Amino acid sequence: MMVCWLWSSLGFAAERRTPVVVAVERATPAVVAIDVEVVQQNPFGFFGPRSTASQGSGVVIRPDGVVLTNAHVVDGARSVAVRMADGRRYDAAVMAMESDLDLAVLKLEGASKLPTAPIGDSSELLLGETVIAIGNPLGLGLTVSTGVVSSIARDVEIKPGLHQSFVQTDAAINPGNSGGALVDINGALIGINTAIRADAEGIGFAIPVNRAMKIAADLVTHGSIQAPWLGCSLVDVSTRTRRSVVMVHSVDTGGPATALRRGDMVLQVDGHTVASRVDLNARLADRKPGARVALTVERDGRRVQVPVTSTSLPDDIGATIAAGHLGVQLTATQAGVQVARATSGGAWTRAKLRAGDVIVAIDGKRMRRVGDVHDALSRARGRHRATALFTLRRGQSQGHVELPLG
Repeated sequence: MMVCWLWSSLGFAAERRTPVVVAVERATPAVVAIDVEVVQQNPFGFFGPRSTASQGSGVVIRPDGVVLTNAHVVDGARSVAVRMADGRRYDAAVMAMESDLDLAVLKLEGASKLPTAPIGDSSELLLGETVIAIGNPLGLGLTVSTGVVSSIARDVEIKPGLHQSFVQTDAAINPGNSGGALVDINGALIGINTAIRADAEGIGFAIPVNRAMKIAADLVTHGSIQAPWLGCSLVDVSTRTRRSVVMVHSVDTGGPATALRRGDMVLQVDGHTVASRVDLNARLADRKPGARVALTVERDGRRVQVPVTSTSLPDDIGATIAAGHLGVQLTATQAGVQVARATSGGAWTRAKLRAGDVIVAIDGKRMRRVGDVHDALSRARGRHRATALFTLRRGQSQGHVELPLG
């Protein structure tokens, strides 16, 4: 009788260790809970700033403590703490983030030999295959939910004019799951949970792991996304037939996009419709410089296919814009970066600006060194922008001016 009971118990235990259980055991050591303290300014200023707490999730992708999560989880954080599945706690610093694509990388202080997530291949996902969402929903701690792949490449508008392709799943994803892992039946990471529809049940989204890992590698190595550069500037316009469309504003001489013309309307990138310049950049973000990009443009009322072999953004383009197009020589001061000299034919003087003006910020980012200005101009051109917004100080006055980048 005892032998029969023991055999029955062992058999029952074996049946309980389903493929889902095994996958969870493999994946959960690398999934972390993230506690964030954010400082919010009091708009009335009576009591000064106040701190609020929020939670999210993340995935360890390197054993030295590099964690991948959503940018919105840590945006504006004053402090970040991470809890491992085994109870260990680490303070963390934000290494870099890309807000438009909602990804950020953290570095855990003093971490080493951490368990990492096995990486899958989101290009090989099967519609209807089992997936598992692991994270920290509602701050409850490590939580697992299961479902299937509902759509392999669901196009979702994240914000006006910005679309991304997501893995859609019916696995339960709640606030706090953001940045957590979506894994397959083998426990391999196939997505970073990111977006939910508050007005629906059973609809969750994850950033495909192939895109997420490419962007994470760029952020860790370079601090920004290394995406294909088309050698042109783009602007968002409205037409009588379309609410928003991307127009070619200028084309760099000798650049990769010489087949484009000023006034071309860019309709698609590699077959995907684009609604804005930011949308186009997001479509390019998971590809490497040098990639061949197929553009569909509207020119003189006709659709034209324009293949472009992209390049990397030239390393010195920010300095070239400053000295060449803007026509300024810069020097760092305590107040910001001052224009020491401005040539008469440059865009700086054409905008009624002059030597002695101080560049306080560009596109909202504070300028402290001459290199900061070059980096900001480079960043704007790398995103195919035609202009940048300068915050300037002259004497006791301060204001904003938008200047062309060439």
